[in-house]
Amino acid sequence: MFLGHLAQQGVLVRKLLVWINTMMRGISEIKKLLPSLCSLANLGCGFGVAIAVVNGRFEAAPWLIILAMIFDAYDGRLARLLNSTSRLGGELDSFCDVTTFGMAPALLVGGLLSAGGEPLLGWAIGFLYITAAVYRLARFNVMQEEEDATHDYFAGLPSTGAGGMIAALVILDQHLAANYGSRVVMDLLPAVAVALALLMVTRWRFGNSVDFVTDRMSSPFCLFFILIGLALFILIPKIMPTVLFGGYILLALLGVLLERLHLKKATHKL
Repeated sequence: MFLGHLAQQGVLVRKLLVWINTMMRGISEIKKLLPSLCSLANLGCGFGVAIAVVNGRFEAAPWLIILAMIFDAYDGRLARLLNSTSRLGGELDSFCDVTTFGMAPALLVGGLLSAGGEPLLGWAIGFLYITAAVYRLARFNVMQEEEDATHDYFAGLPSTGAGGMIAALVILDQHLAANYGSRVVMDLLPAVAVALALLMVTRWRFGNSVDFVTDRMSSPFCLFFILIGLALFILIPKIMPTVLFGGYILLALLGVLLERLHLKKATHKL
């Protein structure tokens, strides 16, 4: 009887171990899926922008682009952290970015211009924008394969930064129109969209802001500025996106200008 009881306990222990092993394998598979789920959430936001524009919900569309940037910022980091990087994951991320930071901003600009009585201009600028974004992403993928490059800098304005700038300006325009009756931002939007498209296809260096901030999160100085930024975002959420994205682009352009001036001085000395 005692031996039978021990045998029964042994069977239970083996079943428990099998169950734990199955659960651990399941958790491991879920962990591998997390980066791809982030990419798909990014895609869902981009598709949401398209639905919003089609239905004339221009107030919701730009915020979906901002939300998508959060998912896009950490899908690659999650993959590296969980040791689940793959060629498939990289391609999935790229295709999702084409939708959310190429097609979605182009639709937003085109839809707004069409709603304002300029459908042909909206099509032309939207097409130019998405062409530049697709080219920018294709070039990035080729450079990834050809070079073991660090990501401290990008060649050309990232499509995420360009899409974020479009979204930020639309949010700012809605704020100014509702509170002050001004549409000055909307008047400037076509020219800004063209400028952003051109910046995407240049090879000028733009910093990797996500890695820069994430790698310095342990610094009290950096953490202080992040908290200040979050507080300002909560206080003036419709103005801060333009400040952040505009500041990022202007600082990068200033860096390009200073680099060229430095090279010019060095050439004259020779």
